[in-house]
Amino acid sequence: MSPLWGQVAGIVTVMLMVIFIAIWAWVWHAGHKPKYDALARLPMADSGEDT
Repeated sequence: MSPLWGQVAGIVTVMLMVIFIAIWAWVWHAGHKPKYDALARLPMADSGEDT
């Protein structure tokens, strides 16, 4: 195995970790709270139908 493969694997690992942390931070951003609260209440909403 060449040393270049180790460099590429390390760079890909770091990039994936940064992408994961960025998505995690975006999801937990306070600006999304009203949308998530509305989605959390959705199962309890009265659909008007009896099943």
